[in-house]
Amino acid sequence: MTLKSNFIAAAAFCLILLSSCKGSEIKTRTFNFDNTGERSDFTMLVELPLSTRGVAGEIRNQLIDIMDHQLSSIGLYDGGRMFPKYDGDLSNTADLLEYYCRKGSEAIETHAMDFYNEVKQNVEDEEELEFIPRCEYDFTLGKVYESTNFVVYLSEDYNYMGGAHGGVSGMGDITFDKRNGKIFDNFLKADALEPMQGLLEKGLAEYFEEPDGSDDAASVRERLFLYDGDTTIPFPAWTPSPDEYGLSFTYQQYEIAAYAMGMPSFTIPYDEVKPFLTPEAIELLNLK
Repeated sequence: MTLKSNFIAAAAFCLILLSSCKGSEIKTRTFNFDNTGERSDFTMLVELPLSTRGVAGEIRNQLIDIMDHQLSSIGLYDGGRMFPKYDGDLSNTADLLEYYCRKGSEAIETHAMDFYNEVKQNVEDEEELEFIPRCEYDFTLGKVYESTNFVVYLSEDYNYMGGAHGGVSGMGDITFDKRNGKIFDNFLKADALEPMQGLLEKGLAEYFEEPDGSDDAASVRERLFLYDGDTTIPFPAWTPSPDEYGLSFTYQQYEIAAYAMGMPSFTIPYDEVKPFLTPEAIELLNLK
């Protein structure tokens, strides 16, 4: 297997974030890899903090853990692993990422060959073999927004493992508190769901491009998977994330609507969502 790797410098470089300078932007570098196997295609885009110390180092280590979890489970649905965790020097970024690119490529290729051989058994005309689709795995772990107190990373992968179509998985947007380097996910009050139904309806109506009017809620609900007479729109499984304008919500494919509806997403402005935020979230977002 031939491995091709390209290193792409991040668009913007800022001061290194250490524990002694919380609030500074994190200096990062983006690494882009791709590999073509006999029956599969693999790509990996990973953006990591350059510093291995302090708060930036803490965030870096957690991003490595996320990468390990996602790539080691390619093709598995039982919580198992396709390969062991990297046990070398975590500060050696080139070796670290080369390992995960190579192992991730091998994992999707193993699945692709199994899929090909299974389908091949049911093909009577050898000319039809060329129409058996290739498998694909595209992994992304990159910074999407940063402010004084927090930085948001997107963990997302697209995979086609055979069948009717591919799908998107991953952890979605992950917010790191730059004051301590930990993941922050305590945005909404425990009792926020019911009083936020109107805001969820409005956001989904905008995503579905419903016209403004009194029938928006009914029209939105007709598109959703709501069972057993429960008309409550749930929060998405992915934790909402902050950006420049407000708190963003993203539902995964099939989570509340048909595959053809994509991944319903919308942003609720801060002035509208603030009454439902926890005190910790208000402090993190500087909304006092």
